[in-house]
Amino acid sequence: MNEYLDYLTQGKKIEIIIRTPRGALRFFCGFKCIKTNLIVTTLPKNKHITFNFPAGQALELYIYTKSGVFKLLCRLQKFNEELCVISLPENVKKIQRREYIRVNMKVRTTISLNTPTYSKTIRTNSRNISAKGINLLLDEDISKYAKKINLSLLFPECIIKTLAQVIKSTPVKTESGLYYDTSLMFITISEKEIDFIVKKCFEFEAAQRRKLLDKDI
Repeated sequence: MNEYLDYLTQGKKIEIIIRTPRGALRFFCGFKCIKTNLIVTTLPKNKHITFNFPAGQALELYIYTKSGVFKLLCRLQKFNEELCVISLPENVKKIQRREYIRVNMKVRTTISLNTPTYSKTIRTNSRNISAKGINLLLDEDISKYAKKINLSLLFPECIIKTLAQVIKSTPVKTESGLYYDTSLMFITISEKEIDFIVKKCFEFEAAQRRKLLDKDI
């Protein structure tokens, strides 16, 4: 699988995981070029760990794209103070095959319902989110008010406002009472905002994976 080559442009950020008996070590570097069947990157960095491993060290390279996450199993060849030379992958796996990943990330959300006879604001947190839509657990069926609603996603860095369409509103019985499993699709979101949400999803997924790696090793 060489599809990952389509996404390796100069400066592309790459995550590197090195598994050791003491735990999983995580580094970041930037792609430079492919030269003589070798991958050349900037020197992998970690604020707390110096990159210093022998030739032949197994590396897991993660390349994040809008179409998925590519995991490359490679070997370290050599490095210096500025560059790192890595073998072409022995194995490539596409971890996420959906167009946009969906993660169980909580994002503060405001829903504005407005009809000629009704106006209400609902503030809650998402259950999961992707660049295409969001899932919420609400205490009422909002699809009965309007097919299109005003939605605000309150990220710490910015606020994204978009019209949204109710895709699903399914009653769910819980110990606390009756709720509605609600899925909304973004309608008027911009490409720039889509890129931002994809980036946040990948960052969240990377953080969750790091916690799992720390537990597993």
